[in-house]
Amino acid sequence: MRKWLQNHFLPMWAKQTLLWEKQQLERENLALRQELDRLEAYVEGVKTGLRAAKRVNIINRGGEV
Repeated sequence: MRKWLQNHFLPMWAKQTLLWEKQQLERENLALRQELDRLEAYVEGVKTGLRAAKRVNIINRGGEV
């Protein structure tokens, strides 16, 4: 339905504007998804680090205090 409306009622400049804006939004969406993936990986790394920090570490230095 939307395609039909675009093709039958919009002037050419409006179609070009819509296509240009759509491309811009798709690029922005891709960049935001990549940023989200990077931040999620960072969060997973922090969680792993926190889990590892909760472990008890016994260090034996041969009698040194």
